[in-house]
Amino acid sequence: MEIEKILNRIGIDKNTIEPTLQNLILLQEAYILNVPYENLDFVFKKEFSVNILKIYEKIVENNRGGICYESNTLFIYLLKTLGFKSKMIFSKVMDITYIGADYPHLALLVEIDNKEYLVDVANGQNVRVPLPLEDENFIAVSENIEYKIKKNNQEYHLMFNHKHKGWQTRYIFTKEEKRVADFSGIFQNQNNYEHFSNHVPLIVTKALKNGRITLTDDMITYKKTMIKECGVSL
Repeated sequence: MEIEKILNRIGIDKNTIEPTLQNLILLQEAYILNVPYENLDFVFKKEFSVNILKIYEKIVENNRGGICYESNTLFIYLLKTLGFKSKMIFSKVMDITYIGADYPHLALLVEIDNKEYLVDVANGQNVRVPLPLEDENFIAVSENIEYKIKKNNQEYHLMFNHKHKGWQTRYIFTKEEKRVADFSGIFQNQNNYEHFSNHVPLIVTKALKNGRITLTDDMITYKKTMIKECGVSL
């Protein structure tokens, strides 16, 4: 696997990237804008794997997208190779339309200058910038939706506020580190895989600079963002 090819896949041609917050922001946005979230393998009942070599082949060499287990696995490989201190975590998603209740969502925590940030490049429509875990006043805006982190004892909630309807929980997570072995067998059980693939709806969704384009079972939608994407510390 070549880091240069991964960087080229996400539209970055730099030879050297230091592990700074500014570069983390650059990498996260670049990945989200260039690699779609897609579950085509489940819909067409193709073999699913979280082996990093197969993920690299699928996303980098075949120019495809992936689900959270694939994209966040590839992204943390990139981050660690570039020197970022990062780890995998599981989260419980409130809306399980596109992921079953028994399948934890994979996200990442990245530590920079003794501060931890939630990073997620594969959750469909989601925040596009790193969110600081210990700053509830930090609000990021992505696709006209506000996001922030709220701490509740040892749990953290990714909160979202759409059209000023009030803050709701997108997913809940802890800092407990997870490894590929913790989710490599999730879809290996044939009965579980068939049940999941028979019920999950098709989704291919790609973020754009000014919105998002999404393919589902029966339609293609394009949503244009009316306000600037940003992260704001209040």
